[in-house]
Amino acid sequence: MMKFEDYKKEFLLFLELERGYSEQTINTYKRGIDRYLLFIKKKKINYLKIDKDLILDFQASVSESMGSRTFSRILSTLRTFYKFLHNEGAIDDVVLNQVKSYPSPKYKKSIPTFLSEQQILQVLEKINNDKKLSDIIKLRNQSIIMLFFTSGLRLEELKSIQLKDIDFSKNTIRVIGKGSKTRLANFDSDTKDFLIRYLKFLKKYPLIKTNFNNNLFVDEKNKNLSRHNIQYLVMKNLKTLTLNSYGPHALRHSFATHLLNSGVGLGAIKSLLGHENLASTQIYTHVSLGKLQETIKKSHPRGEK
Repeated sequence: MMKFEDYKKEFLLFLELERGYSEQTINTYKRGIDRYLLFIKKKKINYLKIDKDLILDFQASVSESMGSRTFSRILSTLRTFYKFLHNEGAIDDVVLNQVKSYPSPKYKKSIPTFLSEQQILQVLEKINNDKKLSDIIKLRNQSIIMLFFTSGLRLEELKSIQLKDIDFSKNTIRVIGKGSKTRLANFDSDTKDFLIRYLKFLKKYPLIKTNFNNNLFVDEKNKNLSRHNIQYLVMKNLKTLTLNSYGPHALRHSFATHLLNSGVGLGAIKSLLGHENLASTQIYTHVSLGKLQETIKKSHPRGEK
C-alpha cells in the first residue's frame, strides 16, 4: 500500500499534467490536502477507509480556524483526490461514495446563521430519540445546546464553566471572555431545568462546596469535555438542519438575533455577547430588516395580504 505522501505527489502531478491546472490552483489543492493530512496523522486514521463520520470529525476539528467557504473548498479538493484514488484502484466504490455524498456546508457572505425556536426543539427531540445515548448524555447534550442558545456563550466560555460559576437563584453564569474580561451570562428557565436534571444525574445538585471546582460538562468517565468534544456534538446535532454553519457559533448568533428581534438594543446585546466594540454586534441588524419587511406585509396598506 502506497503512503499518503506518495499518492499526494502523484495527485498533484495529475492535476498539472492531466488537468492542466495552474500553479496557483495546484497550490490551493496542496494546502487542502496538507490540512487533511495533519488531521489523519493526529487521529491515526486509515485514509483509505474514510467515511462520513470521519469527515464530520475533520470538519469539526478545523471549524474554529476556518469558515464554511474555506471548508467547502477543502471538501471539493478531497472529492477530487478520492476520485483519483478510486481511478488508481486504491479505494472501492463505498469509500468514494462516502466522500462524494458528504454535504457541503452552505454559506452566505457576512450573514450569521439563525436558528428558530422550532428548529431548536427539533434538535432537542433528535437528541432525546437517539437510542445510542444514555439518559445522562442526552441531558448533557440538550443542556449544552440550550445553554449556547439562551446565553450566547462562546465555545471556550462554555467549556470552562465550573459549578462555582453558576447561580441558579438568578439564572446567571460567571464567565471569563476574551481579554480575560468577566461578565454574567443569563439563561432561561427551560435551560435551568435541563441543567438541574443533568446535575442531579451526576449527584452534584444541590451545589456543594466540595464540587465547586468541577467542570459543568463532563464525559461518562467524569473527565472534562474538550473544545473538540463540544464542537463535534453540536455540529452533529445541527447537521440535520439547513444552515449556513453548524457549530456553536450558530447558536450564539441565534441568541443575539432573537434579542434584536425582541427589541433589545445593540448596546445591550454587545454587553451580553462580550463584544469589545459595537461593530462586531452590528452584523445582526440584517434580521431586524427581515422583521420590518414582515411587519410591513402584515400591516401596511400597500403590503401583501
